[in-house]
Amino acid sequence: MKKAFAVIFFLGFATTSGFAQNDTPVVDPTPTTTIFIARTGVRTDSPHVGTYHDTELFQLRGNWIYPDVGYVDFANNNYREIYVGAGRTLFHSDRATIATELYFDQATGPDAHSARYFQVWTLVDFNLTSKVSTETVYFPYIPLNQSARVQHVIERAKIEYHLGKNWKVGGGYAAYQYGEGDWQNKPMLTVTRSTKSLGSLETWLQKMPGGAQVQLRYTFVHTAHR
Repeated sequence: MKKAFAVIFFLGFATTSGFAQNDTPVVDPTPTTTIFIARTGVRTDSPHVGTYHDTELFQLRGNWIYPDVGYVDFANNNYREIYVGAGRTLFHSDRATIATELYFDQATGPDAHSARYFQVWTLVDFNLTSKVSTETVYFPYIPLNQSARVQHVIERAKIEYHLGKNWKVGGGYAAYQYGEGDWQNKPMLTVTRSTKSLGSLETWLQKMPGGAQVQLRYTFVHTAHR
């Protein structure tokens, strides 16, 4: 459900320097990076019904991630989730990024039964080479009331090959478990096009139980320096 984050975090935690009149470098240690994410999916089989909508807005402030607010539904009016959270980058280098966030998640709609959850979202990125990178996101749904059920989400575990500055291709795995049910396995292929001014668009072709879906994942990043 949450966040195309390898590129986002590398952009978010970079710093930019300028020069004062005496040519002494002036570095802004805490730029604020605002990130907007919009995602949607549609089944590949007729009648090509939607599978979900997800929007999220958050800011990176140094190593801290806050505020973070988002909304997700599953292409119907029966169930929706609104989530708010904050977190921190635990480790960042040229080779790896590890970040975590804590979320409060409120489900709404006739099928939600006012379920409430606590989520621990974790991101692990690696640059294996200058051309090859990996990205993994996992989070559990931890119930906060009787109507909520334990859930596990491997949102993505993918490997990508960088074709120059603007294109990436890759593949990977996602999965979901509700309660004591079986894991739903969702392997995918991905293509990403990135631009400096217009953001990035990631396209997934993903196998699902009973069929497949196409996902569009848009990310826009803006960094403001004080």
